[in-house]
Amino acid sequence: MKHLLKFIKPFWGELVILMCLYAAATLCALFMPYVMSNIVEIGIKNRDMPFILREGAIMIALALAAFICALITNRVASNFSSKIAVTMRKTVFNKVNTLSFEQFSEIGTGSLITRTTEDIGWMEETISQVPYVMITCPIMFIGGIALSFKGDWVLPLILLGASVVVLAITTLITSSLEKHWQRGDEFTDVQNRIVRERLSGVRVVRAFDKDSYEHKRSAKAISEMNNSFVKANTISGIVSPVASLFLNMATVAIIYVGAMRAQNVDTLKTGDILATIQYIALIANAVLVLSWTISFIPHIKVSMRRIVAILNVDNGTADESSGEVLNGDIKFDKVNFAYDNAANNVLSDVSLDISNGEIVGIIGGTGSGKSTLVKILLDFYSVKGGDRYFGNVNYKDLTPATVRDNVAVALQKSMIFEGTIADNVKMGNKDATDEQIAEVLEIAQMSRFIESKEEKLDYKLTQAGANISGGQKQRINIARTILKPASVYVFDDSFSALDYLTEANLRKSLNKYLEGKTQIIVTQRAATAMRCDKVYVLDEGKVVGCGTHKELLDNCTTYKEIYDSQMGGGVNE
Repeated sequence: MKHLLKFIKPFWGELVILMCLYAAATLCALFMPYVMSNIVEIGIKNRDMPFILREGAIMIALALAAFICALITNRVASNFSSKIAVTMRKTVFNKVNTLSFEQFSEIGTGSLITRTTEDIGWMEETISQVPYVMITCPIMFIGGIALSFKGDWVLPLILLGASVVVLAITTLITSSLEKHWQRGDEFTDVQNRIVRERLSGVRVVRAFDKDSYEHKRSAKAISEMNNSFVKANTISGIVSPVASLFLNMATVAIIYVGAMRAQNVDTLKTGDILATIQYIALIANAVLVLSWTISFIPHIKVSMRRIVAILNVDNGTADESSGEVLNGDIKFDKVNFAYDNAANNVLSDVSLDISNGEIVGIIGGTGSGKSTLVKILLDFYSVKGGDRYFGNVNYKDLTPATVRDNVAVALQKSMIFEGTIADNVKMGNKDATDEQIAEVLEIAQMSRFIESKEEKLDYKLTQAGANISGGQKQRINIARTILKPASVYVFDDSFSALDYLTEANLRKSLNKYLEGKTQIIVTQRAATAMRCDKVYVLDEGKVVGCGTHKELLDNCTTYKEIYDSQMGGGVNE
């Protein structure tokens, strides 16, 4: 609850207004039976029409006031809960962006989707109902019981006893709900993960004819999720009929006892019985709402615990940069790495020795560990063995943020966001001028495209760059990367969509612009690697060759096979 209060605190003003409106509406509803009792006992009994009209006008005014308050509270409650939900989602999103890849992978994308949608959605629904439950239910229950005692002390005792029984039974019924909601949410996460895996790997699944296997995985997760949610909702569904049964039995008992006592007790009047019946309806409504709230508390607890679990992840100083400027020397000494729960290492005994200002290629086939090596370089993961050095400083003495401040990366997948070309490139350096942006775009061979557009740098790109080609996306990505001041520039398969002539022109301009800076070019193309000062060859997570293009053709079988398969063989550069 204390975590929920942190999100509610900035909106205390709206909460107070909401609670006051609920209180006003509830008091209006609570006093209408009292007015009705006066009409029956005084107006009708004495045939006093002016009194009846006056009291009737009061009832209409109370009903109208309650109606207006209800309209306003619906609007205010909706805005109040949605603002808090937005704040929660932003907080969770910002927290996730500070997590290391290891922490991110431990929670899982599927689980994060569920927590920021369904779980926060439940919290939004809960927050919108909390003021009603906190204000309306106590006022209706306590006020109804108190006003009922005005007429006769026996009748409200019957309802009070029934209410205690209903709440006790509700608590007992819902005591086992939490484990079902927890299990259901866990398998919702699993289902999301499996669906994402199937969508992202649909070609591989079809290529290896694994449709039936993937269907079984998904069916199992859906079955477990379904069973848990059905059990939880079935148990929750018992609450309403049980509560209604006991409250209706109490109502029958009250009417029967009231009729008997009206004949034998002089102080009990017909108007009091009618008012008491009205109070019964109000009190019963409060008890029903409270019983429903109790039945949903286990789900709310599970959702809040899942959200708090993200916010409480300790990422230490991962998001703090020392501001230290490192030179471009990179050294890996027998580095080993395996993903969590993996049977084998992805990287084994990997050693790199890259000097400041060198242009180094890293080549290998699909699954050889190239992209993982980039993640290790960026300190997204901690290694399982060996040492890493950046600018002659051990990674253990650097925060991940410091490492990333000194590295600029053009990732394998070119990310283009909705906005202008200038907006997308400027993400590399928010303080860059238009002249600097134009310069890096020219280096990236985008000048001709920009000049062909009337808007120039203000040409609008659609979401994911749907209105430009794959090669243009890569070139904008490269321009964004080199705009960032850094010591090391990593190009992770960033030239794959470019034709050889465009790549050659881009690389020539790039080498001149980044002279004195370390370049690490990760590629599957021999034509890209052959123009590097030095090339490391990866195969099954191991370095199987290192040297210049010519040296590798003579000494590295893996490199020669890649070269021959792509270039036709028989030609030595």
